[in-house]
Amino acid sequence: MPTRPDPERLAALRSLRRAHAVVERQIDRALMTQHELPLTWFEILLALQNAGGRLRIHELAEELMVNKSSLSRQVDRLEGLGWTRRDRSDEDGRGIVVVLTKAGRATWRSAQPTYRKVAQQVLCAHLTDTDLVAVQRALKVLTGE
Repeated sequence: MPTRPDPERLAALRSLRRAHAVVERQIDRALMTQHELPLTWFEILLALQNAGGRLRIHELAEELMVNKSSLSRQVDRLEGLGWTRRDRSDEDGRGIVVVLTKAGRATWRSAQPTYRKVAQQVLCAHLTDTDLVAVQRALKVLTGE
């Protein structure tokens, strides 16, 4: 592999960043219009849902790839809406666990079809099976999965 990135790889990086921004913008717009739910909040609810409804704040930050302080502010807002709550960890009683409430689960469930529909329209419908395999392979390499 070259020491310096070649123009094609730099162009691929720009395209990846641009595609990410386009998809996020369209999903966010649809979630806000139809559910008054920013994509960032939806992603918190989704991460909690996928984790069985509970995650330590640092695990949630890691899952979302955000810093804990900005996540904490978002969780404060969700807590104010009754969609999450903070509990003491069952393991040691010292750590804080973010818990998805019944209302939060209902909000996620209501917004999920919109998220899926827009993702299908702006991304999935444009990828062939071959494209999907190639994109997944490349992204796994980039994310270390």
